[in-house]
Amino acid sequence: MDRFALVNGVGMRLEAATIPITDPGFTRGWSVFETLRSREGRIAHVERHLERLAASCEQAYIRMPHPEQLKAELSAAVGVVPDARLRITLTGGGQRIVTAEPLDLARLHAPLTAVTRDWRPDPFVGGAMKHGSRVSWLIAVERSGADEVLFVDEAGRFAEGTTSAILAVIDGTIYTAPHDGQILPSVTCTTIVERAEELGIPVVREGAMADASLDALYVASTTRHLAPVVELNGVTLPGWESVGRQLAALDG
Repeated sequence: MDRFALVNGVGMRLEAATIPITDPGFTRGWSVFETLRSREGRIAHVERHLERLAASCEQAYIRMPHPEQLKAELSAAVGVVPDARLRITLTGGGQRIVTAEPLDLARLHAPLTAVTRDWRPDPFVGGAMKHGSRVSWLIAVERSGADEVLFVDEAGRFAEGTTSAILAVIDGTIYTAPHDGQILPSVTCTTIVERAEELGIPVVREGAMADASLDALYVASTTRHLAPVVELNGVTLPGWESVGRQLAALDG
């Protein structure tokens, strides 16, 4: 079995997994989720992902299961699919879903194209909740013709992407938007920044100006880790440089 799911603790083939069609997670997108990665059965940064999931649950008025229960279900999933893209979904109707699909190794560190779009924080939900109501961002990417859409705030600074955090390198310094409640706090970006600081690479927790002259522009996510943006708004960017290569080599 290469695709596996647990629905409320019951394991099955992913293709057989169902929830009631009346669940508001399905009918209204009232859900929260986390995407994780496992290699050889080892789940990366599970504690941080569960902490972020708990914060999303609190904001979304969704009950957070006991973390040990979720850990047990994640372990059961990677017992079936050791190298996996894992997802936990919790719905407003009380459904608990853990899925495991084969990890797409070709996606890790793969160069991508992007476009910028104006960004405004949601006045009610805010940016720090990882919720399932993502249709507007999916449409933004579909319309863009690029791999990813990167949002730029009112000050002209990079904020976040539809599925990723943004890191820019200028004169050997990393610039990335602060986790101030306006954007989703990225587990992968946090880990990369910590490793950069351990290596003595300067970090500025402020998004780079989108029109700045960049050494490189990267996105970070669970399934990409660190990946270079090689084209932005139709303009070719440098791709990998020394800072990015150092940090990509530490992926694990």
